Amino acid sequence: MNIKVIIDFEIIGNYKKDKKEFYENMEILKKISQIYQTDLFISSNDIKIFKSLNVNNINIYLKETQKNEDYLVKVSEKYDWVLYFKSGTKEVLCEGNIIYSPIKLKGNIDNFKNISFTEHAKNKKYYHDFSNYYMETLANDTPKEAQFLIDIFKKYINKDNGKVIDCCCGVGRHAYLLAKDGFKVTGIDISSDQITNAEKIHNHSNIDYKIMDIRDFDLVDKDYEMSYCMWTTYNYLSLDKDLKKFIKTNYNHQKKGSILILDSKNIPRLDAHRMYHRYTEKDKFKMDILINKYVFNNIQNSQYFLFINDNGYKKFFYDDEFVRFYTINELKKIIDGCYEIIDIYGNFDMEKYNDKTSNRFITVLKRI
Repeated sequence: MNIKVIIDFEIIGNYKKDKKEFYENMEILKKISQIYQTDLFISSNDIKIFKSLNVNNINIYLKETQKNEDYLVKVSEKYDWVLYFKSGTKEVLCEGNIIYSPIKLKGNIDNFKNISFTEHAKNKKYYHDFSNYYMETLANDTPKEAQFLIDIFKKYINKDNGKVIDCCCGVGRHAYLLAKDGFKVTGIDISSDQITNAEKIHNHSNIDYKIMDIRDFDLVDKDYEMSYCMWTTYNYLSLDKDLKKFIKTNYNHQKKGSILILDSKNIPRLDAHRMYHRYTEKDKFKMDILINKYVFNNIQNSQYFLFINDNGYKKFFYDDEFVRFYTINELKKIIDGCYEIIDIYGNFDMEKYNDKTSNRFITVLKRI
């Protein structure tokens, strides 16, 4: 899939206005030019300062000699997609195969002063409009993750199978493999589209899918032996009170000695800014995902640009999200009276967690 990036950037003006934002924009320019062919529109006054920044893989066009809109139309005829970053653009818009985007990609954390990140996540296109393509987007090792859950169950429950709850089950990728191994699984997700696709592609007689909120679900059975929430999903519960409700709800559905597994990325060890892409091609389906992530303190903010060609039909999706990382001490306070932490793993190979080097932060909680 051919993608061209064009950046319209007032270098000197931006530098004088906000130096921090200027360097953030330059970081985006450097990173994205390592991924896609990139053109830069600048004024002749900006040439000298730009060349001093040692940014490679970029074609320079002077604004004085090039009409941007005419150039965009010409380029759009040669490429599958054109991603056009321009100063002053307020939101991501798609017109034909041209995507207009702000240079500044960070979401506004101020929108969540008094509400949970969940209120944003439950309406994400990724879990609704894009749900049909969910499995194609994953770079995860689902069999390995499912085997980890099975091994945890055997280690702490000392049984080969039992009754489990898959919290935020998505399209049921873990639930299905556990069900095939003999577990009785109840899969819960707040997205009706995810549950619809779970029933379509991961249906099994041992699974019962439910459209529910993990903070206050109510099931008939109250004797589950294990619950789990995988892949940095419980981290949408950014308010302490939300996570407490989730913990208490699981507590009310489990018997003493049962296990609750909370899995997330080890966010504090990640780079402050990452940008990368994933390309998938299968039969007549092609997809390129540009992913941009920021980490500040215990928060990760992500943006996703999804370029799709499905049997000749082009689609574009844009989504963003916030997640919160919980420290060990924060978790201990929130689970107090319901669970205790009995183990912490740093990956799905069951290696012990190291806050400086581990890729993941996987806590195993035991109901008291």
